[in-house]
Amino acid sequence: MLNTLYAKLALALTLILILVGAVFGTASWYISKQHAELVVQTFNKDLASNLISERKLIHAGEINKPALQATFSEYMEINPSIEIYLLDNTGEIISYSAPPEKVVRDKVSLNSIREFLKNKEYKPVLGDDPRSLERGKPFSVAPINTNAGMFGYLYIVLRGEAFDAVDRALQQQYLVKLGLYALFVSLIVGLVAGLLIIWFVTRRLRRLTDQVEQFQSHKFTDQVDALLHKSRFRGDELDRLTCAFMLMSQRIKNQIDKLEENDKKRRDLVANVSHDLRTPLAAMLGYLDTLKTKVNVLNAVDRGDCIETALRNAHRMSELIDELFELAKLETGGAKLSKEPFAISDLVQDVVRQQSVLAQQKNVAIEIESSERLSLVVGDIALIQRVLENLLSNAISHVDRIGKVIVRMMQSDGRIKISIWDSGAQIDSAEVPRLFDRFYQGSNRDERKLGAGLGLSIAKQILSLHESTINVHNKESGGKEFSFELRVRTTEETG
Repeated sequence: MLNTLYAKLALALTLILILVGAVFGTASWYISKQHAELVVQTFNKDLASNLISERKLIHAGEINKPALQATFSEYMEINPSIEIYLLDNTGEIISYSAPPEKVVRDKVSLNSIREFLKNKEYKPVLGDDPRSLERGKPFSVAPINTNAGMFGYLYIVLRGEAFDAVDRALQQQYLVKLGLYALFVSLIVGLVAGLLIIWFVTRRLRRLTDQVEQFQSHKFTDQVDALLHKSRFRGDELDRLTCAFMLMSQRIKNQIDKLEENDKKRRDLVANVSHDLRTPLAAMLGYLDTLKTKVNVLNAVDRGDCIETALRNAHRMSELIDELFELAKLETGGAKLSKEPFAISDLVQDVVRQQSVLAQQKNVAIEIESSERLSLVVGDIALIQRVLENLLSNAISHVDRIGKVIVRMMQSDGRIKISIWDSGAQIDSAEVPRLFDRFYQGSNRDERKLGAGLGLSIAKQILSLHESTINVHNKESGGKEFSFELRVRTTEETG
């Protein structure tokens, strides 16, 4: 039970309330004691001087001892809580109203007497208690002056031994019990209220814990219902924690889905690579085996055909392996960009010139359209050339004989759009989502054009490194168009 957060918080709250109650009780007792002493002393401040004048303790300039003894007797009967002492001017006790066996001091310190006589503030001044060598008591004092000069002091202890006895009895029988009862009730009420508050606060935490366990039990695949009823910036810490967990769970789910998708692509990659490598490898091994076993039977022309076919399949395998390494480097961030300003129109013309041989073989016409003088673009010229080569060769391979390919370049809002349109068959809408996947080859490609289906994937990765995307759509007038954009050189990059 103590392993739960609620139990730990409840135990901590209980200990805190007990500590606070003890501190509060001690402080209350001390303050009430100080207050009572201040009230008693302030109320009876002039008691000593009044006794001197009313009781005529000074007669004909001398101490009136009969009046002093009468005062001792009468005041002890009227107000037994006080004790009266006669001191000389050094503080030595001359006479007193208390029983002789109770007095344990011979002298009272004059420091507290002087402080009392000059005290103008509302604070208690405690003096020596002749009946005790340890504790101090509130008192009233007044100097006694005779014809011979200052005789001494009339010193009155306001809370004498009789008062202490009654006070202790009341504390034991009533005040302490009442105070403890009030303190106990206050602690119980505070504890119940605190436990209810802690339960309410931890309820959301328990709910979040259940969601985390549910998310874990479903192997991090089920999306937890989001409790985003409060903004992460407006709610308290638990609301922000809940929001953060929801976002984290969604991100984990997306990453797991992506891992599963990548794992499926990996399996497809292995299968496709095995298939694409096995075909040219089998053909190459077959022709080489024919050359080995029939070297004396084949004539020079047949031997040349076998060697040419074997080399063509070897080149196909080499190109496939190179493309795989290139794509892997692009996807893992291993490719280093060397961006620089260059003329995109010149690069397009160079690529068209390179692809002209393939176009002539299929009677495909390639046109370049650029309605204005284009600014320089910024990018890695070698990688952008690879994009153009892949897109242009892809367009030519998907065009019927006596077709057309048009490369268009247009500048707008600081970017240049390059589009490659071909007059071949349009793309089935079901094929568009997979068009840029590795090893995917459209249903309308020219089977005589050897390829592994990596060209569009490589082009997509290169453009992603240039913070650009490749788009494809069918034209209403016929054919299809691939396009992408590059940003032009800015003024800061001119220098």
